[in-house]
Amino acid sequence: MSTSTLPRAGMADCERTGREAGLAAGLASALSGISVVDTAPGRYAAVPASPDDGAAVFRHRLADAEGVVFLECPGQGPEAGPTWTEVGRLLAAVRLGVLRGALDRAVEHLSGRLSGGEPLVRKQLITGAIADVMAGTEMLRAYAQTQGGPAALADVHTRLDVLGWEVLKLFGAAGYLADSPGRALYVSALVAGTWVPREEVSE
Repeated sequence: MSTSTLPRAGMADCERTGREAGLAAGLASALSGISVVDTAPGRYAAVPASPDDGAAVFRHRLADAEGVVFLECPGQGPEAGPTWTEVGRLLAAVRLGVLRGALDRAVEHLSGRLSGGEPLVRKQLITGAIADVMAGTEMLRAYAQTQGGPAALADVHTRLDVLGWEVLKLFGAAGYLADSPGRALYVSALVAGTWVPREEVSE
């Protein structure tokens, strides 16, 4: 992927794209305007799949289904510079959008399932879980906008992993299926793993 002349997207745009258009589109928005191979901190970087890109890529079955592949990179390391941290911030916004989209689908799923003649979405335990996820997204949005360095950014993405798991649980057994809406949450964690070092980062 070469350097683009497109203007960099903002966090709100990335979140909206992730929610409305999905993970690959959100990732493309987060990566606009940068050279991936010159920016990625690790040996592989998640990028949107492109049929016109002749570069060698690593593929993952679930990531393929989300339109994401992993491009081999030189590996700049976590201290290479500030650009990857900006990608990480925008990627956090994308993941928030993907999470909100999955939550929307979870609510639809629960609205169509009955227990005792009542939709599951109306059960106190379920409504409480949904409220907790909503509160978590608001907190992480503010955290991602104000975080001060690589260590805090790594924490944002770790918390997004946990919150994604809470959404997956709302799908019940369906959340473990490869074609469930929750698949994007799993792949988004893989994507973040290539862009945000979780170890050996410092403020």
